Amino acid sequence: MRSILIALIAALCALPASAAEQAQAPKEMVLLTVSGTIGESNRGALDPTKDSLLALQKADFKKAFAFDRAMLLGLEQGTVTAKTAELGAPATFKGPLLREVLGRIEAAKMKVTFVAVDGFTGWLSPEDVDRSDWILALEADGVPLGIGQQGPLWLINTRGEGEKPSDDGQRRWVWAVFYMRVGE
Repeated sequence: MRSILIALIAALCALPASAAEQAQAPKEMVLLTVSGTIGESNRGALDPTKDSLLALQKADFKKAFAFDRAMLLGLEQGTVTAKTAELGAPATFKGPLLREVLGRIEAAKMKVTFVAVDGFTGWLSPEDVDRSDWILALEADGVPLGIGQQGPLWLINTRGEGEKPSDDGQRRWVWAVFYMRVGE
């Protein structure tokens, strides 16, 4: 009888953790999937059939964290005003601070790779993330970034005087971001 009671208590103690995990699952369309060396996840392994765009971009993971728009808006937001070649004029971008996204999923302080829908990539070192106001912009001048309009997300920051991306993709402004990988 005692062992049944102990098992019942253990099962009841496990319920809040699984309920909390389920509450973290996106309710709307997923805009961003993050995998790699992360402490929090809300989805399982890559399914090459269901996750065909991720599979096409050679993503492979056992667990990941999927964000919908509401989840991203629930994080601390930042703004960046910048002139981009794509828009041709200065614009004010708004979206969650990258450090908040990484903190939410308990990401390791490692290289982060950003993958766009078309396969274009860029990356940031932990030092890059810490020393600048990188955001994952959801909008420009108050207008949501859609697919075909540099969305769903645009990795962007306010570049310091003379700051440029490196030839190997470090510190690139990557638009149409839909996937991030923490670590190699």
